[in-house]
Amino acid sequence: MSVSTATIKFSRQEIETLINTLDLVLSMDLPIDEDFLKPYHSVKKDLSHIRKQLIEGEQESNGHMTKQDFYGNVCENCE
Repeated sequence: MSVSTATIKFSRQEIETLINTLDLVLSMDLPIDEDFLKPYHSVKKDLSHIRKQLIEGEQESNGHMTKQDFYGNVCENCE
């Protein structure tokens, strides 16, 4: 069986909202088979890992943006 993937852009705040929603759903005491909830646990784990990577990336950059980051590659002769 092949697995399809998709690339989706979310902000860190959107990821945190998704994680909080999954926490809520997973903490409810519902009469649901545990096998049904496995994908939700997996998505929460993946999103938590992505959030951790985003936070680490933000801390590394420390909010500083270089001139090249802001303007991109600029041709000096073209200006």
